[in-house]
Amino acid sequence: MSGKTLLALLGILILATFLRFWDLGSTPPGLYPDEAMNGNNATEAIDNSNFEVFYRDNNGREGLFINIQALSISIFGNKPWALRGVSGIFGVLTVLGIFLLAREMFRSHKNRDRLALLSAFFLATSFWHINFSRIGFRAITAPFFLVWGLYFFFKFYNDTGTAQAQIISAAIGGLLFGLGFHSYIAYRAAPALLVPLTIFGWNKSRRDTCFPCLVLIFILFIAIAFIPLGLYFLDHPADFFGRTSQISIFSEPSPVKAFIVNAAKTIGMFWVYGDPNWRHNFSGAPELSVIVGIFFLIAIIISIKNIFRKTSEPLERFNSVFLLFWIVLMLLPVMISSEGLPHALRSIIAIPPVMILSAFGLEKTLEYSKKWLKQNKEQYPAYSGQLSRIGREFSLLLTVMIIAIAANAYDIYFNRWAPHPEVYAAFNTRDWNIVEYLNTLPDEVGKYVIIRDERLNSRTVTISSQSVLFGTNTFLAEVRLRKNFHYISEENLNAEFKKKLPENAVIVFLNKDDISFAASLVKKYSRIRLMVHGDFIALIIFPL
Repeated sequence: MSGKTLLALLGILILATFLRFWDLGSTPPGLYPDEAMNGNNATEAIDNSNFEVFYRDNNGREGLFINIQALSISIFGNKPWALRGVSGIFGVLTVLGIFLLAREMFRSHKNRDRLALLSAFFLATSFWHINFSRIGFRAITAPFFLVWGLYFFFKFYNDTGTAQAQIISAAIGGLLFGLGFHSYIAYRAAPALLVPLTIFGWNKSRRDTCFPCLVLIFILFIAIAFIPLGLYFLDHPADFFGRTSQISIFSEPSPVKAFIVNAAKTIGMFWVYGDPNWRHNFSGAPELSVIVGIFFLIAIIISIKNIFRKTSEPLERFNSVFLLFWIVLMLLPVMISSEGLPHALRSIIAIPPVMILSAFGLEKTLEYSKKWLKQNKEQYPAYSGQLSRIGREFSLLLTVMIIAIAANAYDIYFNRWAPHPEVYAAFNTRDWNIVEYLNTLPDEVGKYVIIRDERLNSRTVTISSQSVLFGTNTFLAEVRLRKNFHYISEENLNAEFKKKLPENAVIVFLNKDDISFAASLVKKYSRIRLMVHGDFIALIIFPL
């Protein structure tokens, strides 16, 4: 690797780090209950010194990411950025991983460093990836483990290095690939990616190492990484499927029709209409920017030609097959689901091949441009000066385009998406404002958090209350008792107040529509006063 390539990679990693960590304390705002549920499970694990391989709350989640978040919480406390910073680290490391993977995949390509840099740059500046790198969802780990696992697979697939180095690559790659099963349910389709790699690798001639032996080592370490989760699923088979059966198209009246519609929506999300959920995307915007989307489309066309054209270079033909197969394979779980499509989160494992293909499309565009300039200079030597000027202008255009992509990434996330009122609501920011208020109150003040239309659970309370539970660090029953917190329904509050009105307490409402109930309490009890605090109301019960 040249010094220029290393310097460019460093610049891309700095850019990726900036876009994933800048203003992480307040952007995105608030804390979504699913993120907070991770934090509460992590808090409980720290308290009990019992770190689970699978957490059953909230439809069930693989435990690795939550256990890493527990480490962050133990250091930084119950802050949203303590949960989200873990995602940011995985996001930045995935940018490094995609550079190494693309460079290894295109090992014999004359411009492999540039193609790898473009892949990393497109991922670094992708709103799709930036957004999930700043949210405390475990799904961000799936592309990380897959990219790094495949990188080490390609290390021995390409028969590079000594036999000992290839054995180490097989072991590390298998371990990382296997840890991906601890990331996100959609990752379970990933083993199918090994099929074309194994078939093509088996047919490679003049290898210095035993390829089948290396594949077996890779698979062995996948099994080792999967064993803890596999044993858990043997004991709890229902948790293996989670919500899959609930949202499957096979529960629809016409599964075939549903699949066709879902496929059209999923394919269209790259260029036409993306995820409408403000938490996942700038609602409805395509998942790819216009520029990247164009190069992705160019790459798809070239890749399809490479597959069917007999004169194609073997490396390009294989990479075309593999990358397209990767995208289709990882989008299939999305297409057979019947909820919220197009769905950027469930499609997250398709991001790396999309970015590599987009980089391939730009690289091919550059190759064709240089070839065209060279041919025309030879054919029309009288216009050599003008053609050279066109080449320089094209290089300038490329530089401007790169700067524009980076600037657009910052602008769309920080200037357009983050301040949007819908984003404020999507991350339950109102609940976090309640958290900050409650945290200012001393332990002797009773805090009554009113929950409506949900069944209260003695341990987890409710899903909607997770943000308040995490932010006030009151998920554990003994802590709630010590801090004088009461999570209670309207009916139970009325019953409790009929027995005895607290001497000194505050009542807050998680439901925005509880104003009528609050008014009835003010009317009924003379010691209760209404207070408007920002975007929520609180009732103050004054001492006698």
